[in-house]
Amino acid sequence: MKTNVTKTYCQESNKYEYNIIDALNMIIRVKDNHYNIPLNTLFTMAARKNPKRSFLFVSKVLGKHIPINPYSALLANLILATKYMDEVYNIKDETRIKELVSGFIDQNNCEDMYKKAIQTPYALPEPNIFIGFAETATGIAQGIFSYFKGKGFYTHTTRDIVLNNDFNIAFEEEHSHAKDHNCYGLSEEVLKSDAPIVLIDDELTTGKTILNIIKALQSKYPRKTYAVLSILDWRSDDDINKFNEIERDMGISIKVISLVSGNIEIEGSANINCIKQNEEVAICVEESDVSIEYLMLDDYFDKPLSYTSLDGEGNEHITPYLKETGRFGISCSEQNHISNEIAKIGELLNSKRTGDKTLCLGTEEFMYIPMMIAAHMGQGVKYHSTTRSPIYPLNKAEYGAKNGFSFESPGGSGVINYLYNIPYEGYDELFLILEREVSPNRLDSMVGTLKMLGIPKIFIVYCLSAENKPFTGSYSKNDVVFLLKNISDSIIETDTEDKEEAIQSGVHYSEMLPVEYKPTENYINLFHKSLDESARKVALAVAVVSEKIISNRGKDIVLVSLARAGTPIGILIKRYLENNYGIKLPHYSVSIIRGKGIDENAIAYILKHHPGKEVQFIDGWTGKGAITKVLIEACKQIKESLGVDLNSDLAVLADPAYCTTTFGTREDFLIPSACLNSTVSGLVSRTVHREDLIGPNDFHGAKFYEEMMDDDVSNIFIDRITEEFSLIQDEIEAEINLHKELSHEVTWKGLKDIEIIQTAFGIEDINLIKPGIGETTRVLLRRVPWKVLVRDYESDNLKHILLLAKDRGVPVEEYPHMTYGCCGLIKPLKE
Repeated sequence: MKTNVTKTYCQESNKYEYNIIDALNMIIRVKDNHYNIPLNTLFTMAARKNPKRSFLFVSKVLGKHIPINPYSALLANLILATKYMDEVYNIKDETRIKELVSGFIDQNNCEDMYKKAIQTPYALPEPNIFIGFAETATGIAQGIFSYFKGKGFYTHTTRDIVLNNDFNIAFEEEHSHAKDHNCYGLSEEVLKSDAPIVLIDDELTTGKTILNIIKALQSKYPRKTYAVLSILDWRSDDDINKFNEIERDMGISIKVISLVSGNIEIEGSANINCIKQNEEVAICVEESDVSIEYLMLDDYFDKPLSYTSLDGEGNEHITPYLKETGRFGISCSEQNHISNEIAKIGELLNSKRTGDKTLCLGTEEFMYIPMMIAAHMGQGVKYHSTTRSPIYPLNKAEYGAKNGFSFESPGGSGVINYLYNIPYEGYDELFLILEREVSPNRLDSMVGTLKMLGIPKIFIVYCLSAENKPFTGSYSKNDVVFLLKNISDSIIETDTEDKEEAIQSGVHYSEMLPVEYKPTENYINLFHKSLDESARKVALAVAVVSEKIISNRGKDIVLVSLARAGTPIGILIKRYLENNYGIKLPHYSVSIIRGKGIDENAIAYILKHHPGKEVQFIDGWTGKGAITKVLIEACKQIKESLGVDLNSDLAVLADPAYCTTTFGTREDFLIPSACLNSTVSGLVSRTVHREDLIGPNDFHGAKFYEEMMDDDVSNIFIDRITEEFSLIQDEIEAEINLHKELSHEVTWKGLKDIEIIQTAFGIEDINLIKPGIGETTRVLLRRVPWKVLVRDYESDNLKHILLLAKDRGVPVEEYPHMTYGCCGLIKPLKE
């Protein structure tokens, strides 16, 4: 039995004979190879499990069946693009094409040649519409499109069935195992134009698929001019005549451009039983121990397109799609933006590498973006993709599938995917790049297969995270996402006196919620008055702390506010940076609890969804500095548990405690958001951590007070301060310069004052002392206050404090010897 794929050169210099497998043979007669590209750099052969077509040209420039140097594929794309401009528009560049072909043939030089060439893309002389074919040619098609600028548009066909999109065309790939194609991509305006359509495939055997899509296009969007770009063109004379007939009958022109063209002749067949036996030997590998890490790349892509798709069983799903794939159409300018963002992703993933040999893996028709990412990941990276094409594997030299693995597609619908030519222990790490996040059970089959490859580290990279409805309280999701578990139906508030007794008896404060204070009409009026009076001052402090964040941490950051006092301040910082710098930073609000630490599940979520970005923690103000200390310890714990170094720098609006270096002011002034509880904090309660409510994989909990919506002023506060940003621009620079002269030393001056107060008033537990306007407000709203100390009765910052104290019958004493404007003392219940 013949088992090797062999290639022999006959007396005719253009004739090649291949023994594919067993008695299955092919003869190729090359008619045109204009650039003299060696055939063995373009493809090898394999036997496919398809009664309609028993053979497969296994491309060496697609990455679909054989792992490749991504720059090899990218150069092949540019060669085809250059040939298109030559043959269609008579734009010739002999130097350019010589360099491209030389770089492609000489693999050692392909990266340099690609990087040089892509700097000077071709300007299209007229609008062009480019359409790539799923699944195999999506990578090469978008790669060709990337070499153009001007009025070009790109889309690709897909096997997905999308319901709520303008349906453009549908057609069949008759010989394929998955024959149905749909094309949704472009706008009606573009398709109704007379712009030439350029159809891109990797290989033409008969050309029937090309004719099918042209017929579908002409029936709905007729035009005069088509071009076809393909690496290989094996159409017979009869096939070419069919193209000529279509041209005559429809009154159109079809220009076919390829790197190599000729005729093929298939002879004989293969012994299927022997092939199956060899196949079983080729895939018999056990799972090995593998470390798996997940990464999310949402930050690098535009807002996803959302459509209703239909799975193989007829079920409807809301599916997010990356606009950047071109599946629903992109322009040349949008393609250029994609390239810039992909370079950043490549740098990020390269920083995760620890070995010399890395495999980057795309899936099905999601090919171009993973291939481009691989190209930016440094030396020693190969690109590959899963496929729907079933091939008989055979571990023999020159055969196109030396081993093969099958598994269920992560996309579901019972589709089987295949992976070929992965030698056991051939790579140090594997990056599986998926268009969107899928449920773990949908990924089980594929991950189980990847564990058979002997690759010790696997990164599962999602370009889009799952579309879960974010918890935002009464805020917009554009302002903040609370990483909190909504426990509204699971917890009842505890009366203030009972809560105080429980806390002082040893129950942790995070295990209960106080009854929310219902402000009087006078108090609400005072809030609005104080908001108007202090809006400019608050806005200036927001500007100062925001500028310090940019100066200290840069723009590639995630804002993480500490719920809930930090939440509105985090929103204001986010809005200021968007207004003044045009950057839209992600902003999350997470729980941090004295005595329990920060919510590590929330931090892990942020790190997973924003890999490579710095975290900037934010709070409203400092009291004694207790939360600052908790944060410092929490960052140390995260280093131990997650292996990530987080900067414990805490940005606050006001730092009267002198316990952080990133502040808007160190004055203990009235921040209007401190006057109220949930009704100025997105209607979210303080955070809760109780074992019967919060599981090991849950975020910390909180209650959403939806019933208080009529009393909510959360967005009124945010919008009022935001209005001031445009009015204080002239003051910001002067204030920043003033801060440059100030000492930013952390002295814990406030804590020293508190220790003196503790001694003076004989208070055993320092936690019963709550310094500062913000903390004193909380004492009067949530706790059982004993007395309030004020530095100056006449201070305008204390009006709401004095009103609250009067309402609750709490004595107020003047105490000038402290850095704070006031200090709340909680009544010890056990004397």
